[in-house]
Amino acid sequence: MKTAEKPVRRRRRLPRIFLNFHFWLLVLLFTGGFLLQYPQLIPFIDILDPDSFLSLTRHSFGRLIMLLPVTYAALVFGMRVGLLALLVAVAIIVPNIFIGEVTSYPDEIIEVVGIIIIGLVVNLWLESYETDKKHRQVAYLRLENAQRELQRMQQNLRFYLKQITIAQEEERRRIAQELHDETAQDLIAISRKIDGFMSLHPALASSDEAYLEDMHQHVNRTLSGVRRFSQDLRPSVLDDLGLIPAIDWLVPELAKHYKLKIGLQVNGEQRRFAPEVELVLFRIVQESLRNIGKHAMASRAVVTVDFTPEITVVTIRDNGRGFHPPDRIGDLAVSGKLGLTGMQERAQLIGARLAIKSNPGEGTTVTVEVPTTTEQPEHSY
Repeated sequence: MKTAEKPVRRRRRLPRIFLNFHFWLLVLLFTGGFLLQYPQLIPFIDILDPDSFLSLTRHSFGRLIMLLPVTYAALVFGMRVGLLALLVAVAIIVPNIFIGEVTSYPDEIIEVVGIIIIGLVVNLWLESYETDKKHRQVAYLRLENAQRELQRMQQNLRFYLKQITIAQEEERRRIAQELHDETAQDLIAISRKIDGFMSLHPALASSDEAYLEDMHQHVNRTLSGVRRFSQDLRPSVLDDLGLIPAIDWLVPELAKHYKLKIGLQVNGEQRRFAPEVELVLFRIVQESLRNIGKHAMASRAVVTVDFTPEITVVTIRDNGRGFHPPDRIGDLAVSGKLGLTGMQERAQLIGARLAIKSNPGEGTTVTVEVPTTTEQPEHSY
């Protein structure tokens, strides 16, 4: 059954050759070269100069013309067909040496050998070109695959970073809630019990009263620290009221903690963002102000929020000592500035663009640009 199918397939392939435009053009080129080799077959060829074609003899010109179908066959069909075309060309040229009027056989033979050599060189060159072309295509495909794989890995990495960030914030929310609902409430209960004990025993010795008062103050300080730590982990004002009130709460807290003058400026019509966007912007402002307080040696900082119809820009600027930022923000991790690198990663998660501008002695400016597509218009301040 299989042996019977092979002749059928071959018969089906044969008509396809005759439907190929390049095949008929190749036949036309060979026909033209054949007629130039045997001009006696053309009745009106006598009107042409039989001695010179572009400073070549007619026979030499005809032989050079035979390189056209050879080159075309190699270019279109490949080296095998090109070599076959070269054999056909030689078969057309060689008989003309012996049946034509030839004055010098060595010159004619040298021309034929030259034509063969040129035909071989053309075939080899085109084959090398096609091989190089295929290699370039393979290399290009590999490069494209590598780029797609890199993009896929980057997308996966961003997805994992996003999931890690979400899990981190959820854990912060849980701990903050526990500190507020359990630890803080227990400390309040202890403080009230100390107050109640002192009220029920007004005749305590002065040393005992001083001891209880010191314990009461210590509990209150611990309670304040727990509340501050809870707010720092996840400020409830951010979830309840939004970004601007949360920054408004954050600024005096950090100004008091780091003994800085920190200003807040809000320009334009205020609007709400998606919760994850507000959280990222708040963390960037928080991390920037902390870096200023810890490392910048600044005396003043300003947080500016500009609302425009196209974008919202958050800028944190200080008058500290500054530094030489690298060309790419991602290189900050190499120099140990992991906080700035984390800010960049957070900004990318929400589709924002973060820029850092700094010079030694001129302070540092951190800018975050958020497109309007990340806004949540159904809420308003």
